[in-house]
Amino acid sequence: MVLNIRVIGPNGLVCDIDTNEVVLPSLTGRVGVLDDHAPLITSLRVGLIRIKTEVSWVPIIVTGGFAIIENNKIVAIVSGLENLKDETYSEVEELVTKATETLNLAKTTKEKIDASLRLKIEEAKLDSFKYL
Repeated sequence: MVLNIRVIGPNGLVCDIDTNEVVLPSLTGRVGVLDDHAPLITSLRVGLIRIKTEVSWVPIIVTGGFAIIENNKIVAIVSGLENLKDETYSEVEELVTKATETLNLAKTTKEKIDASLRLKIEEAKLDSFKYL
């Protein structure tokens, strides 16, 4: 049996692929999904959706949303996506450091929320290097 995952972002369909395994960044932790998974609706946090292909994992960085799992189908509706640009691991490490500094210097609630989101995105980028 195979799973089908569809990821839908603000601009439409991001991917529609058959796979054997998916890992979702749930608010309560990572959720691994194999075929015949119990029906589930879960919120997604900033992080990686990882899709197993025959030869490797495909990482998709999302900035939140929710996923519905039912009958070997996963539909992830995400609020935003972050592109993996042509950045190197060391460049992303530097971005994590800068985002951490920005968060530590934030004064207002809005600055703290924005800096926290940026830090989570940069950490997800760093994590994605494990799967490229």
